[in-house]
Parts: sequence; structure tokens; C-alpha cells
Amino acid sequence: MPKLFGLNLLGLLATSVAFWLLGYLWYGVLFMEKWMTLMGMDASAGGEPNMMLMAMGFINTLIASLGVGLLLKWLNVSKLVTAVKYGLIVAFCFVLTTEAYGPIYGGSSVDLFYLNGAYHLIGYGMVAAIWSFFD
Repeated sequence: MPKLFGLNLLGLLATSVAFWLLGYLWYGVLFMEKWMTLMGMDASAGGEPNMMLMAMGFINTLIASLGVGLLLKWLNVSKLVTAVKYGLIVAFCFVLTTEAYGPIYGGSSVDLFYLNGAYHLIGYGMVAAIWSFFD
């Protein structure tokens, strides 16, 4: 299997698609109305999804998945539980602290922080778990 920075490309694709699909389910199905309200958007407006934004979102998950994969590779982590632990550490120490700038300095809702934070904790844990199955 071809590799990118020593990472299995199938693993990168699998983690990226899984993370992107989680985002679709989280923000587009499960919590769509709550998220739109917290973002100040009209939940009843409907409309077609913006395909350019969807593609950019996928690229974002690709980069995040690549970063988690590289970290696990550099730390020589292959066990599921250990991988998830490191995924959660990344989410908690880097992603959530960055997300926290919104309510701390930007005046955004703490509820939005909780909604986004839960997504990131689940997502990064899931991505790390999937990586543990690839060499």
C-alpha cells in the first residue's frame, strides 16, 4: 500500500472519511437545529449544502487525521486503548483549548463550545482508534 510520510494511505482515507462523516451526522443531523441556533443561523431556511465548504471540511479532517496518524507513528503506538488515549489528549490539550478562545475572548456561546468540544473529543478518539488498525 502506498504511504504518505510513512502512513498507510488507506488508513488516512479511512480516518478522514470517518471524521468527515461524524461531522455530517453531528452538525447536519443530530444537532443541526441547535448548532444553527448557536451560530445565529436560521434553521428553517433550509437550502442546498455548499459543496465547496463540504470539500474544505473534508480537507480539514484529512489534515487532522494526518496529524494524529503521524503522532501515533512517531510515538510507535499501535494498541487501540493507547491510541485512543493519545487522540483524546490531542483533542483536550490542543483542540479544546483553541475552541475555548471563542467563549473566553470572542463572546461566543459556552453551549457552542460544549457542542463543538464533544464532537472533537469523539472525533479525535475515533480517528486514533481507526489508526491503531493500520501499520
